[in-house]
Amino acid sequence: MIDYKPMIGMRGKEFKCTVEAGKIKEYAASVDDWSDFYFSDDKSAQYAPPTFSHIYRSGKMEAMHLADLSRFVQGEHEIIYHRPLRAGDELTYHLEIISVTEKEGRSSGPMALIVLETILRDKNGESVQTIHQTFVGRR
Repeated sequence: MIDYKPMIGMRGKEFKCTVEAGKIKEYAASVDDWSDFYFSDDKSAQYAPPTFSHIYRSGKMEAMHLADLSRFVQGEHEIIYHRPLRAGDELTYHLEIISVTEKEGRSSGPMALIVLETILRDKNGESVQTIHQTFVGRR
């Protein structure tokens, strides 16, 4: 069996991006949300949809350094919003494995639950979002 506990504390590379007004509009349109909050031409009044932060590939799975990624599926997903994302925000994504739990499944046998925390911070270092994703896989 694979021991995933040594992964606790592993961090992914920091990822930086800028929230662009045009991308906010594209994302809102793709999820069929036509709110004026997303389509304002005034950048100071334009907000990003709640799940917008997921459009950027930030290397989450790569950060986990798993030998066999096919053994894992995403389970729970939680986003804690500290403030709304806005056009012009300069964000840095910080990724870290914060928990590994090993359980015995009823019919699937031994399982590993890995919790990856992603913290988005603005250019002032203030937290904007905290994301917890639980990945479930066989050991």
